Amino acid sequence: MVKQLRHLYNNLLILLFILGLSSCDFTPGLNRDILNAQEYVDNQDFAKAVELYERVLKKNPSKVIKTKINYQLADIYYLYLNEQVKALNYYQYIVDNEENPLFQVKAMEKIADINFTFSKNYTEAIRVYKILMNFKPRFKQYDYYFLRVGESYFEMGKYDKAREIFTQILSQPANPYYVEAYNQLGLIEFYNKNWDKAVEYWMEYLKRERRRDQIINVKFLIANAYESNEKLKEAYNIYYSLLPVYPNPDVLRARLKSVYARRVARKR
Repeated sequence: MVKQLRHLYNNLLILLFILGLSSCDFTPGLNRDILNAQEYVDNQDFAKAVELYERVLKKNPSKVIKTKINYQLADIYYLYLNEQVKALNYYQYIVDNEENPLFQVKAMEKIADINFTFSKNYTEAIRVYKILMNFKPRFKQYDYYFLRVGESYFEMGKYDKAREIFTQILSQPANPYYVEAYNQLGLIEFYNKNWDKAVEYWMEYLKRERRRDQIINVKFLIANAYESNEKLKEAYNIYYSLLPVYPNPDVLRARLKSVYARRVARKR
């Protein structure tokens, strides 16, 4: 939160500096609203800051100031008010009007993230990520954009397109998302009910993954795949091994009970 506030505060200082240089916009009312908005941000009263910024926009300030205020509003909605979808139009204004390509790119990254994470508009997320991928020279985040495109296709149920992307990542051991590609390919096979293939990918994933929470989640999925594939003993053993560490043990107990009942019924 401190880092985010510092980021917003720095933007406010830039805005005030621009305001001081823009004689055509230097009016007592406009200046007062900007200063009051800064004070509201300092006090974390973001709703009132938004109200003041909207008031400034209605006064039709210069394009430069309008663009900076749109950036402020976008960041406030995105970072502090937990209304990320509302930030979309403000970030889009920056893309359309900001002359600094760095700010345009940052706004596009936010637009893509909001569409992927919050509004679940995966078609739009893919469109924006592909625009970012087409910049030359490539951005450092290129591999991340590519991963997100694959994840978007997966969420849309376009498994063949997603598989193509993650297979390509898997052919690049130096790719920062090389390990994650095993997980994603496992998920694709799982949703296609190719249980053995899903387990095969996830076993490779577990050989490489070091994050405890991810290891636990994937082990649960492996157990689920075994259960779906009628390999009940293997499923039971994994579920049981996860009892001390799984965040929701009641879910595990329910699975254990179900698997045990099926094993007993099978022996009759």
